[in-house]
Amino acid sequence: MASRVTVDTMDPEELDALIQLLDDDDNVVRRCVDERLRSFGPQVVSALLDAGASDKAGTLNTEFRLGELKRLLVCSGGSVSLFEGAFIICSIADCTLKRGELEPLFFKCVSEYQGEASDARTAFENIGVFNHIFFERLGFTLYDMGLSNPEYALVSKALESCKCNPLTMVYVYIMVAQACGLPLLPLCFPGGVLPVYVENGKELFYVNVYRKGEIFYRHNLGASLKFIGGTLGHIEFKVRDEKALLAMYVESLQIVFSKSGGRRVSSALDSALDLIGPERFLSI
Repeated sequence: MASRVTVDTMDPEELDALIQLLDDDDNVVRRCVDERLRSFGPQVVSALLDAGASDKAGTLNTEFRLGELKRLLVCSGGSVSLFEGAFIICSIADCTLKRGELEPLFFKCVSEYQGEASDARTAFENIGVFNHIFFERLGFTLYDMGLSNPEYALVSKALESCKCNPLTMVYVYIMVAQACGLPLLPLCFPGGVLPVYVENGKELFYVNVYRKGEIFYRHNLGASLKFIGGTLGHIEFKVRDEKALLAMYVESLQIVFSKSGGRRVSSALDSALDLIGPERFLSI
């Protein structure tokens, strides 16, 4: 049986005293302070931020979130929850992010499609309805093609503004579609990914989210992917699971934060990617 994680009650006066000891000269004292702060669990991060101890808040937040990611991967195997994965990864980059803020944004997207759902439609028709809702009604739009701005990279920001860079767009598209009951998976190739509609183990068609969900088929796959360069014969395409998509998303964030100077976040993302596995997708 797995051990139960306990979280101690956080007393404001004790927390204030611990914060005063964060820069103590004695290493033993600092280690004891760290251990006590950890015992309060993730709730201590907000308290530390409110007290102005942002460095310690960031360090502990990374520890807590990496622990959550490890448990998610262990419990779910390959079919990880894309929403849970996004929440954890975005929380690493943004210590202030709260689940209660992210969930309504996500469920709003899902509910828009569910209000139009019908068992009488074909797969092609279902994607047509989903595309209309995703791109027209919700207004998801591509920004930052060069992957340099965190505002368009974090799923938490994208769900709020509906503005995404290319990798985040694919991630959000598949995440919302799966929650709506549409059987989409990532079609991965060196340097990129596209959604593929898989029914009874068969790839029915592919979705070009870079052109508002344009549907295409295997015979014109190469023409639809001209933006990556090269010829189809030199590209390996493979349908993968949600864990692979999560890894690719984290890789894309590494690119963004390495450009934007987020050193702490970049280091934390390195650790997150190591937890997910050794495979890399965006290095061509």
